[in-house]
Amino acid sequence: MADPTGTPTLTVAAPSPERTGPPSRIASAGDGRRHVGVIGGGVAGLTTALRLAQGGHRVTLWERGKAFGGQAVAFPVAGGHLEHFYHHLFQSDRDIAGLAEELGVGDKLVWLPSNVGYFADGKIWPLNGAVDLLKLGFIPFPDRVRLGAVTFYLQKVKDWKKFERVTAHDWLRRALGQRAYDRTLGAQLRAKFGRYHDQVAMVWFWGKIWLRTTSRRSPLDQEKLGYFKGSFNTIIDAMVSGAREAGADLHLGEGPSELRQRSDGSWDVLIEGGEAVHCDTVVSTVPSPIMARLVPALPGDYRAKLLGLTYEAAAVAVLEMDRKLTDIYWLNVADEAIPFTAVIEHTNFYGPEHYDGSHFLYLSKYLETDHPYFSMPADDLIAEYLPYLKRLNPDFDPSWVKRTWVFREKAAQPIVTLNYSEKLPDHRTPLANLYLANTSQIYPEDRGTNYSVRLGNDISKLVLGDLARATAG
Repeated sequence: MADPTGTPTLTVAAPSPERTGPPSRIASAGDGRRHVGVIGGGVAGLTTALRLAQGGHRVTLWERGKAFGGQAVAFPVAGGHLEHFYHHLFQSDRDIAGLAEELGVGDKLVWLPSNVGYFADGKIWPLNGAVDLLKLGFIPFPDRVRLGAVTFYLQKVKDWKKFERVTAHDWLRRALGQRAYDRTLGAQLRAKFGRYHDQVAMVWFWGKIWLRTTSRRSPLDQEKLGYFKGSFNTIIDAMVSGAREAGADLHLGEGPSELRQRSDGSWDVLIEGGEAVHCDTVVSTVPSPIMARLVPALPGDYRAKLLGLTYEAAAVAVLEMDRKLTDIYWLNVADEAIPFTAVIEHTNFYGPEHYDGSHFLYLSKYLETDHPYFSMPADDLIAEYLPYLKRLNPDFDPSWVKRTWVFREKAAQPIVTLNYSEKLPDHRTPLANLYLANTSQIYPEDRGTNYSVRLGNDISKLVLGDLARATAG
C-alpha cells in the first residue's frame, strides 16, 4: 500500500543489511529436486514461488484468502478493477518493473503525472515542490523556509544508520521547531501512527524523503507515478500464470493451521480442515505474529523477536462517485477534527475514462485494532465519514456517491522503532529448513509491492543457495 504520510519531496534507500542466520540443513537427498512449501500468496510469496519453481524445485503455495496478491489485490468496479488499498509505483521501483517486463506485461505499466496537496485551516494547499512549500500560508514564512531546509538536508543524507537511534518525533521537532512541527510533519506522524507517533525511528521518515527524491528524474520535473493498465491484478495475474507455467502448485482459499517439523528436519504443513503435506523446506511470508502462532516449536528468543514487532492496522473506505471531489490525487489531511487522514482520488491520477466515467476515491486511516473504526459496520463508517467531505469541497452532496466499500487490514504497516535492525528476525529461522520473509524485514525501506518483489527474489536466492549446497554436500 502506498503511504499516506506524504512529504513535500521523495526513494530507494541503501541496501538492507543481511539477516540470514545459520544455514539450514536440507533433509532429503537424491536428484537435488526438493519440495518447497510457500505460505502466503501476496506479492512476496508469489515471487518466491515463481523463482523457486524456475530454479527446478517442486513448489506448493497456500493462500488463505479468496484471491492472490495480498494488499495489492483489486476487485471489480465499473468498467474495470480497483485495488482494495490504493497503489502506485515510483520511478525508482525497478524490481517490480523488471518483473513486469520478464512476465510480458511491461507494456501495461504506464507513468502518469501526479499531484499532492495538504489540507489545513480549511483550505487545500498544493504541495508539489519547493515553490508550493514556500506558499504554505498556514505556517509563518520562517517556518516554511525551515521546513524546506530540513527536507533538502534529508534528501542529501545517505547514511541512514545514524537515524536508527533517534525518533522522528524528537529529531523533527528539534529541526523544525515546535510550531512548524505541530502543523506539518508532526501532524502527519500523529495521523499515521496514533499512539505510536513518538516511538517511530527517524530512519523511517528519512526513507520517505529519500524515496521521493530519487524517484524524480530531476528536482524540477513533475513527479510521475506508475500504474498498471487494468489494475495491479495485471502483474499479479502474470505472476500466478508464470509460477504455474514454471511448475508451481498454487492453492487459493487454503492455509496451514500449524507447521510441524519431523525428526529428519523436514516439515509437515498441516492444512486447516485437511491433511498434512510433507515439504523438505518451508518459506513463510505471513506477518510475524501469525508465524509465531503457526510454529509452536520456535525457540523462545526468535519467538520473542516475532512477537516484539508491532503493526499498525488500516481501514480504507472506497467511494464511487459521479464527479470528482477535488483536483488533487493525494491529499494529506492535517485537520485532527476530520476522522480520516488522507484522501486519494484515484481517478485524478488514472482517469475516469477507464471506469465508465465513474470517479473513485479512498478515505484512508491508519489505526490500532482496538479503535472503533476497525470493527465498525461498513455502512456506519461511511456515514461517519461523508459529512466531512463538505469541508474539502463545500459543494459536496451525498447524492454524488453511487456506491461504497470498506476494506480493513490488521498488519498494514510495521512500526519501525529505535534500533530496528537489531530487533528483526533472521530470514533463516533457528529451525532447519524454515525461512521467514515478510514486510517487517523490508528495511530501511518501507513496505510496498516493489520491495515485496525484491524480498521474494532475495529469499529465493537464499533458499536456492542452501538447497544447492545441501545437494552438493
